[in-house]
Amino acid sequence: MSQSGGGQGFKCAPAFDAIAQELKINGGKLVPKIRGIFAFEISGGPNGQKGTWIVDAKNGKGSVQFGPGKGEVTLIASDTVMADIFSKKIDAQKAFLQGKLKIKGNMGLALKLKDLQPSSPKSKL
Repeated sequence: MSQSGGGQGFKCAPAFDAIAQELKINGGKLVPKIRGIFAFEISGGPNGQKGTWIVDAKNGKGSVQFGPGKGEVTLIASDTVMADIFSKKIDAQKAFLQGKLKIKGNMGLALKLKDLQPSSPKSKL
């Protein structure tokens, strides 16, 4: 299982670290339930950087990696919007309807994103 280990300075990086931890703890249960690979293309990072996280919830116990890759579904958003989605300041569906979140690929898989969010009610997302 790989941790994200990258993306320092992105507001949403702690959320991906938390997802990596959640997969480490509960990957055996989550992977058979989700069975998919997510790509997150994030813009507006530190100094205007773009970054990509790949969340594999299909193979083994799952993994999170920072860097190029492809997913069965790609979620595209700014760093601030993705951080707000993960911290539940904004609902992902609302962000999508407002054009703040774009989704390419398997929309059904995108709906399983909530299953990846860490189970602690007040996480550091």
